Amino acid sequence: MKREYFNELAPRWDALPGPPDAGARVQEFLERAAPLPGRRVLDAGAGTGILGEGLRQRGCIVVEFDIAEQMLAEARLKSGAAQQSYVCGDLMHPPFQQGAFDTVLCFNALPHARPVESALSALMSCVAANGRLAIGHMMNSQALNALHGMIGGAVAADRLPPPSEVAAFLESKGARILAAEESDRHYLVLAEARG
Repeated sequence: MKREYFNELAPRWDALPGPPDAGARVQEFLERAAPLPGRRVLDAGAGTGILGEGLRQRGCIVVEFDIAEQMLAEARLKSGAAQQSYVCGDLMHPPFQQGAFDTVLCFNALPHARPVESALSALMSCVAANGRLAIGHMMNSQALNALHGMIGGAVAADRLPPPSEVAAFLESKGARILAAEESDRHYLVLAEARG
């Protein structure tokens, strides 16, 4: 059901209303997540590739990963990047080797994977020793949860836990928490996999 919902939205996804400073918020997330040039980056829940251009500018080796093949098709159209990979699959069961990525980014996507704890465990399994997992959103958890409730349908029950809850769960799995914060214009949990 979720896959069909996002496939249907894909052609008009980038035209949906969003914050007027969305580009700046994306850049702020990437600055905080700090993927380094030449590093392997998984963009989990990539959608139409909102992080793609910024990651390419940073010289990262990127895999765009999403449950909806039409979202990835839109991302491919926008990027034209031959060196970028696109993988369609379920965030709960990523088809990658354990520790395959230096950085795993999940921006504007975590609430759509339930249960969230299972998604976080799956994402952490993809992070290399001393690598990072960054969970981000363009709004805080309370505003996002209210928005999903208002939209209804396939996303009505999709909830983003407060950053403190996400951080506590990741810490219980052995990660070191570098940031856990939110404001009216962002949400960020940044964790490092212990080596």
